Amino acid sequence: MNLPFRLLTILFSAVLLVACGETKQASEPVETESLAPAPITIPQAEQIFDYAYPLVIMKISQDVMFTVPFGDKGTINDFMHFKRIAGPKERAVVLANRNTHYSVGWVDLSEGPVLFEIPDMGDRYYVMPLLDAWSNTFASLGSRTTGQGPQRYALTNQDWSGEAIRGYEHIISPTNMVWITGRIQADSHAEKEQVAALQDGLSLQSLDLARGLDDPFAAYKPEFAAIQVRKPVPFSLKMQADKYYDTFFAMWANNGSPIADQPIVDMMEPAGISRGTAKFAELSPEVQAVLAAALKSKQEQYLKAFYEGSAQTEPWIFNIDPNMGNWGTEYERRAYWSMWGLGANIAQDAVYGVTQLDQDMQALNGQNVYKIHFEPDTLPPTNAFWSVTLYDEEGYMEPNDHDCYDHGSNHDLAVNDDGSIELIMSHEKPASAKNWIPAPKENFKILLRIYWPDEKVLKGEWNLPAVKRLK
Repeated sequence: MNLPFRLLTILFSAVLLVACGETKQASEPVETESLAPAPITIPQAEQIFDYAYPLVIMKISQDVMFTVPFGDKGTINDFMHFKRIAGPKERAVVLANRNTHYSVGWVDLSEGPVLFEIPDMGDRYYVMPLLDAWSNTFASLGSRTTGQGPQRYALTNQDWSGEAIRGYEHIISPTNMVWITGRIQADSHAEKEQVAALQDGLSLQSLDLARGLDDPFAAYKPEFAAIQVRKPVPFSLKMQADKYYDTFFAMWANNGSPIADQPIVDMMEPAGISRGTAKFAELSPEVQAVLAAALKSKQEQYLKAFYEGSAQTEPWIFNIDPNMGNWGTEYERRAYWSMWGLGANIAQDAVYGVTQLDQDMQALNGQNVYKIHFEPDTLPPTNAFWSVTLYDEEGYMEPNDHDCYDHGSNHDLAVNDDGSIELIMSHEKPASAKNWIPAPKENFKILLRIYWPDEKVLKGEWNLPAVKRLK
């Protein structure tokens, strides 16, 4: 997921500002010694932070995409097409890929159905995941699941009771918010026009508009501005308690909890936290103090994990869990992956190996030289394509003079005499390096993607190669 290249220029150099209007109480947690015991504990409040996180980061990400200072603004129930391969200017979402063009739609079903149409995609790979407000993928359309032919869908929320819409397959969303994170394969910049033509064939429109009525979201005003946020994940991990929970409460009011979440909903109720809560300031001072203290603790923990890899216990984090993207009640895991890659595909559509440490568990740094070695016949097994992409420590591409940030199956890779393939990563190019990927100057992350992975990957029969430090 990423924003248009021509729209994001200002985000690269913008100053990160904190949200204005926080109360002293939120930025400086109340001293708990003078307060009565709160009806929730710090561990419970930390769980509430994790529970709230996807709603908060989804709201921030949507509004950032709607408020980029240049060019056409995105709107509710319409597509934003990004008609180039991602590069260093993309700062809206971490770990953007360089293998596809994105077509992104933010849908709101609270005012009625939305029509979604896909043209004939020919022989080009594509995937169109539909995520609910809690970051769960509740439907995945595309080459693997629904094929290449033209398709028409009517999206509704669970409360809609109207008549069937002729000619459209009905898809029910668990929440009013739906994020369509469409990706269409693009092997190089040379394919730009071909892929753009397919993007233009995608359609997203409210049923009201299709019938000639007024747009129910014409007056929508985003709360979070791109110039203020700059980078959604770091911003979310520096929010004050009142702003964080006010955002959560507003989103929760419009996007109900899954049935499986009833235990945590019941746990929050004695603290006065429910879908009817409108503002953090409505809560008791005792509850505010505990929530603020837990928020600070979780933010410090996640910032350390995000920048330093403190949560990484193996040389690669490789998630082939079939529940990837459908998190159930694993709230901490869901929050963690919302930071690492909001909008990540389900495992059947793509798997991700990510690391910021080498095989010796040392931080990756561009001043060193690293090698990923694939023995003959051990390249990532895929029905579509694979790639290895480098990012700085915050998860964004660092500009380089070679305009090179990845290698993979869509590149003409040099093969060794024995049939093996090596990828070399460093800031400065070694004298005889083949398949070199310029690394950021300082600490960096690696992400290996396998789109439409082979069953060998999903069954754990294929292993990621080591990231070996050479110098």
